[in-house]
Order: sequence, then C-alpha cells, then structure tokens
Amino acid sequence: MKILKTTLQAAGAAALLMGSLTANAQWFPLEVEALEKDGSRSPATYTALEKAEKPWNICVSFPHMKDSFWLAADYGVTEEAKRLGVNVQVLDAGGYTQLSNQISQIENCVAGGAQAVVIGAISQDGLGNLVADLKSKGVYVVDAYNGITSEGVDAHVLTIPSDEGLRAGRYLAERHPAGTEKVKVGWLPGPAGAGWVELFNSGFLEGIKGSAVEIAETKYGDTGKEIQARLIEDMLQTHSDIDYIVGTAVTAEAAVPVLRARNLTSKVKVVSVYTTPGVYQGVKAGTIEAAGMAPVVLVGRIAVDQAVRLIEKKDVLRNIGPVGRVYQKSDVDNLDIDTVLAPRNFRPVFRVEAK
Repeated sequence: MKILKTTLQAAGAAALLMGSLTANAQWFPLEVEALEKDGSRSPATYTALEKAEKPWNICVSFPHMKDSFWLAADYGVTEEAKRLGVNVQVLDAGGYTQLSNQISQIENCVAGGAQAVVIGAISQDGLGNLVADLKSKGVYVVDAYNGITSEGVDAHVLTIPSDEGLRAGRYLAERHPAGTEKVKVGWLPGPAGAGWVELFNSGFLEGIKGSAVEIAETKYGDTGKEIQARLIEDMLQTHSDIDYIVGTAVTAEAAVPVLRARNLTSKVKVVSVYTTPGVYQGVKAGTIEAAGMAPVVLVGRIAVDQAVRLIEKKDVLRNIGPVGRVYQKSDVDNLDIDTVLAPRNFRPVFRVEAK
C-alpha cells in the first residue's frame, strides 16, 4: 500500500467504522483510493492537517440543499472548517437547472476575497470558463462530489455513481452466483437521461454480469416518492415473479409500503443503491435488505482540507474516489452514520467564521 507520509486526508472503508464524529474529532488517518489519469486506482493512507496556518477564506458551492445528500455535504464542510480554523461561505444555487446562478454566486463570493473554492458542480462540462477565470486570479478549485471536466481543477474528491451501482450489483451477484437458481430484479435507477442515472445503470449492469441475476424490467422515472411507488406497482403487476426491487433510495423507501400492502414483504426484497435517513432506518428494521453507503460527510471534510493544502502549498492527493460498501441489518450497527448522513437535528449552515 502506498503511504502518503505528508498529511493528506481522504474517505475510506476504515472511516466508516469510527466512533461518533464531532467538530474536533480526529477522523483520520483513513484508507482511500487514489485515482490515476489512466483510470487505475491505488490504495493510500490519508492524514489531515491538524490546523490551518491562517483563517483562510473558502467558498463552497452546492447545487442545492434540499435533500439528505447535500445536507450531509454541508455538515462535512462546515464541521471541517471549524476544526481547521478557516472561514467558509456555503452557497446554495437553487437546483440542478440553475447553472448560471451557481456561476454568479461563485464569482460574487470570490470577489469577497476567497483563496479557494470547493464546487459541487451542477454541470460537469459547464464550468470550464469559470474555472479558467478563477485560475487566472490565483484562486484554487476543488471539485467535490459530482465531477468537473476542466483540466484547470486543482483537486478532485468525488462520489462515483458507477461505483455505487457496481456495489449494489455485486452484492446481488455474490448472493446469486452463476449456476444457482435465477432471480429476477425490478431495476429503477432514476430519471431517464440524467448523467448520474446512466452511471448507476452502467455500474449495476457490470456488477451483475455473469451471475444468476436477471433484470425483469428497467423503469426510469423522477425520484419523487409517489412516482416511484406507481412505477413499482406497475412492475409488480406486470411481473409476478420478481425477487428484488433495486434502485434509488427513494425507490427503496417507496417500495416498503407497496410490498406490505400486497403481502409481498417476505417474497420481494428491497436493495437501495445509496442511503438516506429513511433507508438507513429501513436497513436497521429489516424492511430494506441492503443499501450502499458512501462517506458523504467525509468527502466534504476532505474537500475543505484539500483547499487549505492548496492555499498553503502543501502536498495534495489530487484525485480521490471514496470507498463505500453495502450494509445489511446484520452489520449496519458497525457503521458510524455521522460519516454518511448529517445528524438528525442538523439544519443547513451557510457560514463558518474562524475563532
């Protein structure tokens, strides 16, 4: 294993076994994956800075703060800002259709004197001009969560939807390997055409390849709970021999009452590609068989640490893919949920001022 002797932070499987995190908790060192330009991956150990040299100013831009994923991201970046002693302003662009708003918010924030920007991108390809402008001004750019294609980005720490789909597929493939009795899956990856949905789909298909798992039908649809419930109802009506409902966290949450109403709870199992508070409770209760869980909170912590490292011209692990895994009722109590979700009573924090 490659050991990074300088202090580099990251998100990994070991992190998911840690105790409860607080603003001052030492959440590192962590085992992580370093992603190379050729697509290869190598394990590394990442250790964060103990403190920033100065109370630097950092802008953080997210697409929105409407769901548990981005709340967890906000929790991660703001808690790490407190720990490191830096100033952070968090920007909410208003949704995935608001690219121009994201760009103008970042420009305004940087005009206030930021030395670095952390961006949860609305568009992978739509921020190239902004990144180039920031670089010309000497402002560092950290690409967090979603991915930015611009070569001007200084560091990446990403959640990778294809990996999440792959983990869910492999979970089923390991339970139903080639040569065993065939099982049929109703697969609901999300809204058609969305980039992250296509990545979920490609990863899932790769994960079940060569196994006894068959997709009875793939249904695309918006991730509203009512819409997902209707898609599940339609699928169950068409395919009476389905063994699993697999899909987004909203799909999993919607499937539980649908299956209960049809007395299919013992026959049809539910697997979620990723985790929300409802999915987490479902796994604990056993109404959802399994769910993929990636350390979303830690990705936010990493991104802020990377920004500080760049400002202070210290070594940076420039391309990180967090390591997640699939949990079941039997082992979910081993998970430190504070690495995946914000605390239950957490409300969005938009500014942290160094003390």
